[in-house]
Amino acid sequence: MAERNKQVEERDVEAGLDGNLKRVDEDLDIMERHAEELDRVEDDIQESMRKWDREFKNASLHSVPKPRKHMR
Repeated sequence: MAERNKQVEERDVEAGLDGNLKRVDEDLDIMERHAEELDRVEDDIQESMRKWDREFKNASLHSVPKPRKHMR
């Protein structure tokens, strides 16, 4: 009886994967159609992250006054 239940569960999993595969295929099609736009958005995000990182490091690491920098 346990084996029969296992077979039923495997069929349910396979049926669920078909829907997921269709959704993934549709998402990939959309990404392929809009590849240039996705590249531009990714570049913008990376540039803004670099800018934020540079500003954070400048504010946190390089703006310490010399008298405080060398105090122990």
